[in-house]
Amino acid sequence: MSSPARSSRRLLAALTGAALAVMGLTVPTASTAAAADPAPDRIVTLYGSLQSELGCTKDWDPACTATALTKTGPSTYARTFTVPAGSWEIKVAVNGSTDEAYGAGGAKGGANIPLVLKGPAAVSFSYDDSTHQIGMTPTTLAGAATKADQALATDSLRPPLTRERFYFVMADRFANGDRANDTGGLTGGRLETGFDPTDKGFYHGGDLKGLTQRLDYIKGLGMSAIWLTPSFKNRPVQGTGADASAGYHGYWITDFTQIDPHLGTNADMKALVAAAHAKGMKVFFDIITNHTADVLDNSAKKYDYVSKATVPYKDASGTPSTTATTSTRRSRP
Repeated sequence: MSSPARSSRRLLAALTGAALAVMGLTVPTASTAAAADPAPDRIVTLYGSLQSELGCTKDWDPACTATALTKTGPSTYARTFTVPAGSWEIKVAVNGSTDEAYGAGGAKGGANIPLVLKGPAAVSFSYDDSTHQIGMTPTTLAGAATKADQALATDSLRPPLTRERFYFVMADRFANGDRANDTGGLTGGRLETGFDPTDKGFYHGGDLKGLTQRLDYIKGLGMSAIWLTPSFKNRPVQGTGADASAGYHGYWITDFTQIDPHLGTNADMKALVAAAHAKGMKVFFDIITNHTADVLDNSAKKYDYVSKATVPYKDASGTPSTTATTSTRRSRP
C-alpha cells in the first residue's frame, strides 16, 4: 500500500502534467528525454599506409585511436601529425569501420588519396562530415631548406604570364555575333560549307564579333586574358561518309595569314584585340604550325604505321640509323 506522501507526489505530477498539456506543452518522460539528447560525436580516424609511423600497431587500421581526428566544429574534424618523408596513401574512416570510409573527392569507398613528402613535415589533416571532403595542409617543414628545395624555389621563366587568369575560348562554340559568316562565304550544303549547328562535328556559327560582344562577361568572371583556339583559315571539311567533319576546331589550317572566314575577318580579330586591351585584357593565339590540313599525300595511298625494320631511319648520307628511339612511324609525310 502506498504512503500518503508518495500518493501526494503522484497526484501533483499528474495535475502538473495535465495543466501543461492544456497549455500545449509536453511533460518529458525518461524515454522522451533520452530521445532528445544529441547524437554522440562520430569517431573520425585518419587511416592508411602511414598509421604505423603515427603510433598505430599496423597500417590501414580504421579503429586505431592514435590517428583519430579532433572535432573542431559541428561537422568538422582536424588534427596535425608529423609525417616522415615517403609516399603515403590515406582515407578517413568513421566509427572505427571501413563500412563508412571516404577517399578522393569525398566519395564513399573512393580511391586512396596520395601524399608524397620529400622530407618530414607537420601536416594538418581535416575532414568535413557533411561533404566528406578530406584536406591536407603542410604547416611546417622540419629542418632548413635543402638544396632540392632551393632548386625548386626559383623565379618563373615567364613571370608576367604566370599571373594571368586565362579564359580558354573556342570561338565557334561561344557566341554568334554575325550570322552572315556562318558558312564562311561558301555555298552548298554542310559538306561544302562545314556549317551544321545540329552536328557537334561541324561549325555552329560562333565568331569573333560574338566574342568581342561578351568581353565584359569574361572580365566579370575575373579573367585577365583570353586564350583563343587556332583561328586561322581551315579546310572546311575533311573525311567522307560517317567520318566527315568540319574544321571548327582550327587544326586543319591552310593559310596562317588569314582568319578563318567562319569566324570573321582579319579586321574582326584586330577589333577584338583592341577591345580587349581597352579593358586591360590580353589575347593569346594558339598557333599550331606542326599540324595543318591533310593536303599532302603519298603515292601509295597507304597510311598505316611502318616499322623501322621494314623502312629504317636514315641519316643525312642515306645510311640506316640505329640511334632513333621511335619504334614505328607513319608513312604519310
